[in-house]
Parts: sequence; C-alpha cells; structure tokens
Amino acid sequence: MIREQALAHLKALGARPGETVEFSWFIFRLTETAGQLDIEALDFQQIASFTKDFRRVDQIHSAQMQVLREEQAAPAFCNLRQVAACSKSYAPGSPHAFISRVAGAEGDQSGWYVGVVDDPLDVHNPDNVGIKSLYEISIKDRRLLPYWLLPPGYRVVFEGGQPEVFRC
Repeated sequence: MIREQALAHLKALGARPGETVEFSWFIFRLTETAGQLDIEALDFQQIASFTKDFRRVDQIHSAQMQVLREEQAAPAFCNLRQVAACSKSYAPGSPHAFISRVAGAEGDQSGWYVGVVDDPLDVHNPDNVGIKSLYEISIKDRRLLPYWLLPPGYRVVFEGGQPEVFRC
C-alpha cells in the first residue's frame, strides 16, 4: 500500500539510491534492487535499522488513519526525527502514561508531551523533563504510534484496557 505510493512518488521526483526521505510520517531509505529503485523503511525495532518489509509501516499508517477518521480530525504532521518533551516519570509501557499535543510541529519540535497521570515530579521544573525523538519513544512504546498525527488540543490516556482520546 504505502510502499507502492511512496515508490511511485519518489521515482517521479527522480530520487536516487542512497537518499533518505520523509514520506508522510515515515522515513525511507532509497536502495537499488536488480537495477531498479527500491525503498526500505525504518523497522521500528532499533535506531537507524531499516527493512524492506513494509507490513509494520502499513499497520501503523492504517492505525493512524483510523484514529483520524474516528476523531474526524485532519492530520497535523510531525515526523520521526522530531522530539517530544518527556517527563522523567514516564517509562515505556507505563500503565498511567498519556500523550498531549500542545503545539503544532515546528523545526525539530513535534509539539507532543509524554507524561504520566498524577506525575509525582514537578513537570514545570526543566530538570524533570527530557527530550526524546518520536522514533525512540515509538520503538520502546508502540501503543503511542496510532496517535502521533492528531492535531494540537488532543490528549490520549493509556490507563486501563483501551486508550482514551480526549479533545481538550
């Protein structure tokens, strides 16, 4: 699905093997297979690790589009290289985690904050907040992947069985 769309678009632009490109929310690396332009996607397992298997990319893209449809929201694009502010109380898989889109993406900032409900730390103290790339967060906590394209004003809480999406 997305692989074919991206490959056709990149061929039309004259892309060449060895280039790394952003397409929608994803990062692809152009390669050559049997003399033809081909692409690889980040594998969502390790930093800077690529694969030709696009099943995970298709699953992520489908889940992101489903969330946007359910919320009747237009995507507010950010990318995997951009960073989110993270409470130092947050740990991947935390049963009390939440994400909140506080601003639109700009430069290297995604506009996302990752925290925990009833955080014991003072999150207004910069010593209690760190910066992590969306990719680093995503490979360690895949629950967050479907929600990264939500626009500012959304909060997703991961307490209980199903994530709850709130428009603030």
